[in-house]
Amino acid sequence: MNRPLPKRLLPTLLLAVVAALLLGQSMNPNQATLRTPAGDKTVTIARQGNQTFFSAEEVVTALGGTVTKDTNGWKVTINNVTAAFGTDSRFAVVREDLIEMPLAPLSVDGHPFVAWQFFNGFLSRASDQEAAFDPVNRVLSVRVLQRSVVNVQFSVANVQGISKIVLTLSGLVDYAIVKEASAYTVHFKTPVKPPFGEQTFDDPYVAKAAFTGNDLRILLTSPDVVGDAYRLDNPFRIVLDLRKGAAPAPGVVPPTVVTRPVEQPGIHTIVIDPGHGGTQVGAIGPAGLMEKDATMALCRKLADALSAKLHARVILTRTDDSLVSLDQRTAIANQYKADLFLSVHMNAAVVKGAKGSETYFLSLEASDELAKRAADVENAAPKAAGASGGANEGDLKLILWDLAQQSYLNESSRFAQDVQEEMNRISGITNRGVKQAPFKVLVGATMPAALVEVAFITNPDEEARIKSEDFQNTVVDALTTAVQRYKTDYETRIGVIQPVPPQPTALPATGTSAPAKTPAAPTTTAPATTITTTRTKP
Repeated sequence: MNRPLPKRLLPTLLLAVVAALLLGQSMNPNQATLRTPAGDKTVTIARQGNQTFFSAEEVVTALGGTVTKDTNGWKVTINNVTAAFGTDSRFAVVREDLIEMPLAPLSVDGHPFVAWQFFNGFLSRASDQEAAFDPVNRVLSVRVLQRSVVNVQFSVANVQGISKIVLTLSGLVDYAIVKEASAYTVHFKTPVKPPFGEQTFDDPYVAKAAFTGNDLRILLTSPDVVGDAYRLDNPFRIVLDLRKGAAPAPGVVPPTVVTRPVEQPGIHTIVIDPGHGGTQVGAIGPAGLMEKDATMALCRKLADALSAKLHARVILTRTDDSLVSLDQRTAIANQYKADLFLSVHMNAAVVKGAKGSETYFLSLEASDELAKRAADVENAAPKAAGASGGANEGDLKLILWDLAQQSYLNESSRFAQDVQEEMNRISGITNRGVKQAPFKVLVGATMPAALVEVAFITNPDEEARIKSEDFQNTVVDALTTAVQRYKTDYETRIGVIQPVPPQPTALPATGTSAPAKTPAAPTTTAPATTITTTRTKP
């Protein structure tokens, strides 16, 4: 039976409650506790609405890292892993990944403040730690990341001379790929659950795959098989494209890590993006021609022409009627470290009787209302299965994802101008001009990028031309010339090609001959290869 407290104890109890309340409120409203395995530390916070922001400098310094300011924002480094962010985007960048925050970072008296979600995303990549915030007690906790076992699915298929290995994982993992004489080994830095122990394959380049612990060893059929590795998201996949390469010289040890060959600066790798695909058919002409089919037919020819005439490595984002999400298209270009990206589309007549070509490069603000409508139509394309996120202005600000994207806009403008001029040449109509618009397919490209609307498929006359082999070949020739013009101009400006010196003014006849012309330096090119990527059909 509970007995009531003696009245003489009530004042004491009341004082104890008040003291506890006062103690709980004793912390400075602009401070919070950083709790790490090494102990607690007080850090400065700021508030905007209901969101708490932490001093990036104080938290990172306490964790043994550094914060430096540059012209575009700040860079945070822990364990030689660097993340970058600015006050104009709610996305930070670490390696090739994005860290999403609920709001953009703040600058308080010139010092960076970020939401706790930044630390959670960054620490998981930099130090195998995770962060969590208790807003009631104002405690930011940092602890060792508890990694769960990730399931792995393995598939291999040979398409058009390339064996594509796709590792589909149930969660995000860090990994490293090592090349040996006749094998690739994938080292997973997270515990994985393999689909099998060992399996052989009837494939021209893949002999056997075996899982041992957290390693996957892929045995090749011969030492001259080479590959390119990249990753895709939603779901998380590691892709390895294998093909026949040059046989290694006797006694030469092959490189141990999968890397891009060292090349002289210039335009060596070009990604061509056939617009739409799969269930996303694009615009449809009066006679039933679908944009996805028209762009695919045109881009196949364009890839062959660029590879043959420019001796460049050309990559198609799709080679069949498959659905590739908008963000994956530039992701493919980034993974292959492309030097140029061109997305090919057919236009829809928002103005009756419209004809001709239009070329765009990226901007958050459209150059005019028609450009805005064109971008809205293309951005409305649904995502591939498993993709997430919305296409809003916050997503479009991914152009700042490496805080250096602005450096590509001037080159994109030059490239778009070359494309438009060549398209004007073959169309014979008044220049529709180079325009800017927020096309999501161009967002995140870390190279000069443009989008060309070849013709108005909704115009009956232009639809008939698009079906014509002659017109397709004419467009391919124009686009190839445009790429070649930009390549020559760019490589001349950076010194790869030496410009032809101006010829001296003709002198009066004196019996002496004019000096001989100085020949232009030859263009340096990469070996000619065409690489294609395929996606699962919807």
